[in-house]
Amino acid sequence: MVGSGIFFTSGYLIQETNNPWLVLLAWIVGGFLAFCGAITFAYSARLFPFAGGDYVYLKKAYSPILAFVSGWSSLLTNFSACVSVLGLAFGKYCLLLFPSLPFLQFFAFSFLGIQFEFGTVQILGAFPIVFFSAFNYFGIQSAIRVQNFFTILKILGLSLFLILGFSVGSVDWNYIFKFSPPNFLSSEDSLKLILGIVPVSFSYLGWNMITYVAEEVKDPDKNLVRASVTACLLVSFLYVLLNTLFLVSAPMEELSGQAGIGAIAFSKLFGAEVSILPTGFITWVILGSMSAILMGGSRIYVAMARDGVFFPSFAKLHPKFQSPSTAILFQAGISLAFLLVKEIESLLYMITCSILILSCLTAFTPFRFKNLGYQSSYKIPFFPLPPILYIAANLVVVIVLFKEKPVQALWGLAITASAIPIYYSIKQFTNNTSLKIEN
Repeated sequence: MVGSGIFFTSGYLIQETNNPWLVLLAWIVGGFLAFCGAITFAYSARLFPFAGGDYVYLKKAYSPILAFVSGWSSLLTNFSACVSVLGLAFGKYCLLLFPSLPFLQFFAFSFLGIQFEFGTVQILGAFPIVFFSAFNYFGIQSAIRVQNFFTILKILGLSLFLILGFSVGSVDWNYIFKFSPPNFLSSEDSLKLILGIVPVSFSYLGWNMITYVAEEVKDPDKNLVRASVTACLLVSFLYVLLNTLFLVSAPMEELSGQAGIGAIAFSKLFGAEVSILPTGFITWVILGSMSAILMGGSRIYVAMARDGVFFPSFAKLHPKFQSPSTAILFQAGISLAFLLVKEIESLLYMITCSILILSCLTAFTPFRFKNLGYQSSYKIPFFPLPPILYIAANLVVVIVLFKEKPVQALWGLAITASAIPIYYSIKQFTNNTSLKIEN
């Protein structure tokens, strides 16, 4: 869950809010919503500890077609596009690490308000996608070993950065305190906070990742809830500290809109002569986040194929490695295609719109399961407050997103809605295939 989004989304957050107090509050609110989501989703995960996460819960609670919409959105935005965001960030940080690399642009064009291009950044971003997809192909155990290796070094590095940053770094608290606290009686500040939660939500992605591989988790009754809740609390605390350090490292105008905000903060705190070290570390964190998403996302398509709403080959596991090899390769291909979107910011808003709409439906499943007579030994703390807060907050963010970023929001909605004709097309294909086999 400790992802790389913290090192590039904060630049866009600062640009949207233009107030350090709003920045910190957005991270606190985002962490609280992730916590509410974690303890809510845990109810459904305990009832159905199978591969697929949201897909499984929506199928059981509502209908197969709604579950397919969730799975399709996961394929295109929640996972594949997230991987592409990280790929683009990786490519840009590589150019910072190796400034001698040629910056090439082979083509660029605009389509329905979104900029597309293919060049050096996309080529660099493709390498880790292919690399980690290969590790997943060889089985989840090899992927977990790689992920654990990245995570250990990532946590150690972040902890060291915080300790040294606040103790010996060139911090200036006036960068924060010269700003007045936000006035929430003003609609402008309220809208800024809500819109700021969009990039924050992306950075908190991963709190529900364990539900996607629940079938492969030992003792899910005990470990699913514990892992999700503990991760949310610790990561929220870590993110608020990191953003505080960013904000006291440089003036707001130098951080605003910067995809490389992490590298800028490192350079300001410790000097430009050591900038290569933090840039290399951030690149490492990006790789670790990509590895985690590629590992969890491919398991959804297995669940869809098992239900007959996706191509049957996706349900098959590799005979030797026992990995969903077809799903892994397909997910890698979609991720590579999304690399063509030029701006990270555009992808962030597209992804978040799609995720939040479907997350609201998933957060409502505990109510549905109770009405359907399913019983679980797990009780959501302070029920029904957490799911209600989570759903209400997400709906507000989606409404503001459509108002302030209509092009990106409509792209996200269109990708989600495209699942409906795809669902019936695949169902028709599988039915025809079954009839041919029978005849």
